[in-house]
Amino acid sequence: MGTSTYQKLPRIYWALLVLVLGGVALVPEFRTLSNLANVIDQSAALAVLACGQAFVIAGGLIDLSVGQLVGLVTVLSCMMFEAFPGYGVAVAAGCLALAAAIGLVNGELINRLRMPPLILTFGMLSILQGAIFMLTDRSVGQPAPFISFLSNGRLFGVPASLLLVALVAVASWYALQRSVFGWHLLAMGSSADSARKAGLNLSGLTRIAYVVSGLAAGIAGLLVAGRLGTGFPNAGAGFELDAIVAVVLGGTPLKGGRVSIVGILGAVLFLGVLSNLLNLLQVPAFTQILVKGLIVIAAILADRPGRLAQPA
Repeated sequence: MGTSTYQKLPRIYWALLVLVLGGVALVPEFRTLSNLANVIDQSAALAVLACGQAFVIAGGLIDLSVGQLVGLVTVLSCMMFEAFPGYGVAVAAGCLALAAAIGLVNGELINRLRMPPLILTFGMLSILQGAIFMLTDRSVGQPAPFISFLSNGRLFGVPASLLLVALVAVASWYALQRSVFGWHLLAMGSSADSARKAGLNLSGLTRIAYVVSGLAAGIAGLLVAGRLGTGFPNAGAGFELDAIVAVVLGGTPLKGGRVSIVGILGAVLFLGVLSNLLNLLQVPAFTQILVKGLIVIAAILADRPGRLAQPA
């Protein structure tokens, strides 16, 4: 049924260890506790987003719209927080509901139109990007104090964002590895035809996977809003690629069928540390994008070592 989990430490953690040791040895600024806390805070939104992306990829699907959904929630929440300062919780809940609803629309359209998820969610990406710039073409508003605390605050010295990521990760792990829904979703990723013949409700699984992905993007958008302190229109640019890279690096194949939340968290940390080191070394942003692209290609090739020598 595709419910197997890794019994050993995912390989990404060995790469993370090498990267950290290299940073400690070569970059003095990297060694500080404040820098470590900064890496955790900056990685929190991606960790939540990648956990959501894990649901769709585990089912053999994909969601390219999540980056712009993060941007939409960032802008819309900051606008609404500023306009209605006494209703912060209601605004946050509304933004999360909107994000989940957009995820539901993705899932429903895929079910009804029978379109490839790659194409449909790319179209939704464009729609959301247009919606953002219809709202504003410049930074607007500011987050509510509790959102800023969630993104940057500390509880007994522990980053509040880390506690949120831990909660999301545990819930994701349980849903994917210990629930009937998760087993059915992984079965769909392993073989949609076999799952259909077994009587599984593939349409329902698709809807739920995209709702979870949308909800995760909504949470990530609130974290980004708190981190930036304003509603920046391009706040979500590139997040969809980073989330997919994290899922693949963590040991989840793009074809679905298996998933490792522990591996995904390790991959998010790897990407966070890598970005931090590249920034400290003043590597240009476009070079960093090139490095991430090479990494995801290497991860895909490493996942299919037995097929490299086979002709297409």
